Amino acid sequence: MSLTSYIGSNVSIEEKGYEEEPVEGEIFVGPSFSDEGSLDEVKEAQFSTTYVYEVTFNSWGMELSPYQDEKFYEENKTGLHQVCEMMDSYLDVGEFFEFYTCWVGDEFNSKEAEITLPIRDWYTEGMELREQTLIRFVKNGS
Repeated sequence: MSLTSYIGSNVSIEEKGYEEEPVEGEIFVGPSFSDEGSLDEVKEAQFSTTYVYEVTFNSWGMELSPYQDEKFYEENKTGLHQVCEMMDSYLDVGEFFEFYTCWVGDEFNSKEAEITLPIRDWYTEGMELREQTLIRFVKNGS
């Protein structure tokens, strides 16, 4: 099985798919592991938004877990920062996007947690953002 991530938004965003080979250190928005049925399932079961996209970093979904080695944790943190920076450019103050990670095939499983974080400066040293957690990133005024 593969870990994949999804983002949901009330604004349409541009999909950025793989050209031929995944590029190390870049996020991709669009089909990777999922198919149209998976997107429909995860949208219905997990998101409150109009649009849902699959998003991957270095070919995988993103989570922050103390069970990961430090290199993988840092790579996922970098990927999630890139997602937040990308979404920050699409959103107005007060708007949000939702982020959800699960194993492919588990899109309909119940959420284990929901949290809300600011789109900027969301990271706290050693934080844990596990699969099956819906994270709502809100754009606040700066």
